[in-house]
Amino acid sequence: MFAKEDPSIQPVPKFLRLICYLTIFGSIYMIFTALSSISNPDTVSQAMAKSIDDWQDVFQKSMQADAAAEQKFEEIVADISNANSSRNMRDHSFFSLISNILTLIGAWLMLRLKRKGFHFYLIGNLIAVIAPLLVFGSDNFLGFSYALFAGVTGGLFTFLYALKIKYMY
Repeated sequence: MFAKEDPSIQPVPKFLRLICYLTIFGSIYMIFTALSSISNPDTVSQAMAKSIDDWQDVFQKSMQADAAAEQKFEEIVADISNANSSRNMRDHSFFSLISNILTLIGAWLMLRLKRKGFHFYLIGNLIAVIAPLLVFGSDNFLGFSYALFAGVTGGLFTFLYALKIKYMY
């Protein structure tokens, strides 16, 4: 008379669905950005050089009163400028591509309540944190800032996914 519900089909919790979609959209955007950067790393390097020049203009005026701060800022700018090469930008973009493909696959699987997706997502985030340190150097401000950003955002989402892992099989 009445059709029985399949117990293996579970609804996806709304919050898990939300963070999966956020990850999917973010990963797709970053994949296209990485592909663009791989195909034309000189443009990325030139844009970074322009940003560095703009930073110098803004911060030098405010640091004229503090010679020590100005010296430290100049060291950081020189450090970033040394790391800003087409080769480094291409390599970083390649690792970003791999990382975002893995996080995309992970989010897609977690949206299907597959626990394996969490592992893909975690590996993608680990690559996103480790790669900038390898490409730019662990003592370089640029590598450290990329790794820190990836660690904070990836860590937050990993924590949020870990809260919902009980719904995955």
